[in-house]
Amino acid sequence: MSEFRLLGPVTVCDTAGGVIAPSGPKQRALLATLVLHAGQLLSVDRLVEELWGSAPPANASNALQAHVARLRRLLPAPGHEWISTLPTGYLLAPGRASTDVARFTRLSGQGRAALPHDPGQAAQLLQRALSLWRGPALQDSRHGPLCTAEADRLEEQRLTALEALYEASLQCGRSTGITAGLERLSADHPLRERFYDLLMLALYRGGRQAEALGVYERARRHLITTLGIEPGPALRARLEAILNHCPTLTPPPHQTPPPSLHQHPSPTSRSHPSIPGRPPGPARSRGDRTDPMALPAPACAADPPALSPLTGPAASATSAGLMGPGASVGVPAGSPGGVGLVAPAAGAGCSDLTGSAGPTGSVDLTDLGGSAGFADPAGVAGSADLAGELAHLRARIEELARDQQDLLRRIQRDQAVH
Repeated sequence: MSEFRLLGPVTVCDTAGGVIAPSGPKQRALLATLVLHAGQLLSVDRLVEELWGSAPPANASNALQAHVARLRRLLPAPGHEWISTLPTGYLLAPGRASTDVARFTRLSGQGRAALPHDPGQAAQLLQRALSLWRGPALQDSRHGPLCTAEADRLEEQRLTALEALYEASLQCGRSTGITAGLERLSADHPLRERFYDLLMLALYRGGRQAEALGVYERARRHLITTLGIEPGPALRARLEAILNHCPTLTPPPHQTPPPSLHQHPSPTSRSHPSIPGRPPGPARSRGDRTDPMALPAPACAADPPALSPLTGPAASATSAGLMGPGASVGVPAGSPGGVGLVAPAAGAGCSDLTGSAGPTGSVDLTDLGGSAGFADPAGVAGSADLAGELAHLRARIEELARDQQDLLRRIQRDQAVH
């Protein structure tokens, strides 16, 4: 059975396994448009706009007819009339042919549905779905409004599947090895708060609490600078849980680990390293930004040390700059600065943020950087390191509090002017 492939360069896979690729961008755009609207009549005017936009050739109808004739000769399965000419336009009859878009939609939907009750199975389904991507959707075929809108829709679905795959990995108890991928995803898509949320959880479970707080700070700064808004309720709730060392942040017990995956690049370049389901390609520079996607070997983070609220200037700065009145932050027992610690009450001020609030997946990436949290999970960090880390965190919190006050003053000035 033939398959039309749109998740990457537009091609056709025939019944013998051969790949047929239209020779030019107009041919690819025409085929993609007809496949996306298979079984529907597309008018000549609509197709002309899709291929040439606001500057069609003088003989646009004849030029379109010539492209259709070339596609007819190119498509496989003799005896089947793929493209029909009707009085007002053209129609593609898919027959028994399938599309990789339909397979991706089905597998990713099944994966998201399985996530709440079987994250291991969800990871397998999501990996298969993402493995269908060979590059940006409708690569080199986004000339008009129809293909552009569909490519944007498919990219959104791909990112949602990536979020679900990372969540499945975290629900299976994995945190080590996925933070580098989430770092890149949050940098590539800085307005998607879910990637920040998942990265904070992964860092916290790896004993890197200070870095988790730094991720929230970075997200908040970007959202304020770009959109003029604060992070949403989910991200603020994650911060509160980390500050209070919420017990629900620990990995769920006895979960089946997700399968090992290959590395997944972002379909934003013409060549891609192997990702769930993409063929290998040359490595890309940082400027091209890569969506890493491969599950690491099973590994569970050690339980972080018990924390208690921090008091003094750092606590007040935290309350003012991060969470608002009433927030508190924890530091490890025995840390410098004369702060005595006790374990917080179980669940106090916490919501259940084990990763079920939204999608994520898992990535096979080296975890960049060592453990930079409040305490070293292996207990090998010296007191000097802890002192430096705590001083750095306090400085960052105080800086954030100052930034918030500056922002409030600017808002008050703007309101006074208007």
